[in-house]
Amino acid sequence: MENLVFALDIGTRSVIGIVGRMDGDMLEILKVESLEHSERAVVDGQIEDIEQTARVASIVKSRLEEALGVSLHEVHVAAAGRVLKTERVFCEMEVDDRQPFGTKELMALEAAAVQKAYEQLVAGLEDGNSADYCSVGHTVVSYQLDGYSYSTLIGHRGKRAGVELITTFLPNEVVESLYTTMSMLGLSIASMTLEPIAAMNAVVPRELRLLNVALVDVGAGTSDIAIADKGSICGYTMATVAGDEVTEQIMQDFLVDFETAERMKFAASAQEPSMEYEDVLGFPYEVETKEILEKIQPTVQDLARQIAQGIVGINGEAPKAVFMVGGGSRTPGLCGLVAQELAIDEKRVAIGGSNYMKRQVKAEAQYLSAEYATPVGIAVTAMGAGAGGGLTISLNGNRLQLLGSSMTVLEALRRGGYQYSQIMGRSGKSIVFEYNGERRIVRGGLHTLSEIQVNGVLAGLSTLLQPGDEIVFTPAVDGEDASVLLQDVMPGWYPFEVELFGNPVPAGTLGWINGQQAGGGQQIRQMDRVETQRVETVGALLELAGFPGKEHDVDVNGIPCTGPQQPLRAGDRITLREDASTNASTNKETQQAPPAQIQTAEAGGLHIHFNGWDYTLPPLEGGGAYQFYNLINHVDIDPRNPKGEIVLMRNGAPASYLDTIQNGDRIEIRWSEENLMERVPHQPKGTAGGVF
Repeated sequence: MENLVFALDIGTRSVIGIVGRMDGDMLEILKVESLEHSERAVVDGQIEDIEQTARVASIVKSRLEEALGVSLHEVHVAAAGRVLKTERVFCEMEVDDRQPFGTKELMALEAAAVQKAYEQLVAGLEDGNSADYCSVGHTVVSYQLDGYSYSTLIGHRGKRAGVELITTFLPNEVVESLYTTMSMLGLSIASMTLEPIAAMNAVVPRELRLLNVALVDVGAGTSDIAIADKGSICGYTMATVAGDEVTEQIMQDFLVDFETAERMKFAASAQEPSMEYEDVLGFPYEVETKEILEKIQPTVQDLARQIAQGIVGINGEAPKAVFMVGGGSRTPGLCGLVAQELAIDEKRVAIGGSNYMKRQVKAEAQYLSAEYATPVGIAVTAMGAGAGGGLTISLNGNRLQLLGSSMTVLEALRRGGYQYSQIMGRSGKSIVFEYNGERRIVRGGLHTLSEIQVNGVLAGLSTLLQPGDEIVFTPAVDGEDASVLLQDVMPGWYPFEVELFGNPVPAGTLGWINGQQAGGGQQIRQMDRVETQRVETVGALLELAGFPGKEHDVDVNGIPCTGPQQPLRAGDRITLREDASTNASTNKETQQAPPAQIQTAEAGGLHIHFNGWDYTLPPLEGGGAYQFYNLINHVDIDPRNPKGEIVLMRNGAPASYLDTIQNGDRIEIRWSEENLMERVPHQPKGTAGGVF
């Protein structure tokens, strides 16, 4: 036989195989085989035990081959919609209002929204297995331009464009498990679709998709939901309950095993008046089906509620009609309760099946039913009788099976595992900081654009793909993040050291980052406060050290200073001249002990232990951090009357004039020949009550 189609539906409870062929515009089903799993190899539609699943599928395949006298090599499958992750996001971006919005900009906007949805998905994952999800499609809810809603942005101009969309993701391992299982059977996957798409293709013809309709596939573990509107399938989701919940409720209420509970559920569905059964203890009973219905009513109500919530959650409102398929769709009262929860007419929620399936499928009546909607739909999809068929391409030499019959390069790249940043690229991050009171920005590097070739020809993200196309993709390279050193912001950075009154002090070019003295090789970070100063003359050094205007009282390397503009060089020694006269007051003020408690200074004050007493320093005028030279004028140190060398100590260690003072520091400023422990403690000049 030629032109055969082999479809496998791997479900939670069983594996169903269908072989058919085209007869004109109809799909003729030649043979159907099914076999239940002996173990829980498939859980909630996802293959967990690959070997066990392969054994069951192999038996189904062998029976079909034996019955038809053929050898099957290719198979059409569907990934379970129940493992889809759906995210709803709104994304905005700035656009050039001088140019009309085009297809390229629209693709970039939607791609950014998909990436945002991916990041939202990753943030909500508990296991952190973010790399295993890829986008399998998105639906635009609405567009916005400068705050106004639009049906399309093409051709419009504005400054800020936005899109709200629903994006659906599928774990890669779901697809990989299907490939591995089929490989163990000696089969290659010819096409792949999603289970809700397959069921939709079997039950809901294309002309009905112009209406806003929903399809619900009520399986054993979960209920898949697909939404169609304006001619296409536009959204998917799932409810976390299904037929097994009803069966398990019967098990609890009547103390029976799973198989017996299933028979009781089917009897109630068939409206049989009563049925006989044995409980797990072996006692025989007869129960009226109305009693079964009463017992399962709360569970069915909850199932209907969750299905309705899933539909409204993805669709935004109740649809015009709902088609129910799958074995659980015949649960007694379910259709009416779903209609009730959606607040629509009961006649608009119905079991899908032969009414529309027989228009495109030739088969025995039992196969034109809700129970076979998914396996028949896989075969229908494979034959191209419905929308949503698979598309096979090559991406960088790797075969890629895509879901959907129409696909752009952007969608193929996303489904191939490439992130938005790899596709579009980004410039390096800029650094914003304050430099000597002014805002500065150092820009990051520009990114290298990605390159796309389809069949050897340069292509764009919006290029539509055809089956068999070969994509060669070179990812974008992000620009380098900005990096700036302190020495980079001040031309001619040249620090050196001189000796002032016996103490080594820095000179030349000096810098501070966030009030802390820093070297030229220190990195400037985001929002740092940076200050620099040139100390290249004797006058600048003396002023910084707290001795302004004293140039004529000092020697530089033993030679009298020529004036404030005398340049400094590395290693210079600045000392007081021996013949320097003084007119300064010794400033021997009446001393007083500090108060028992430190008074509170202004907000931002600095508490220190200074020359034996506790004090609070108010914030400096203009901000910034205290340094040793800020305190020189508050102690009785007169360079015209030296008593040795000036000693600067911070927390017991030598310090310099430019060292920063921290909260709680122990500070000493004194002459070297003065014994701090023996002398009467000096309260700093200009203080009152322990507050400068």
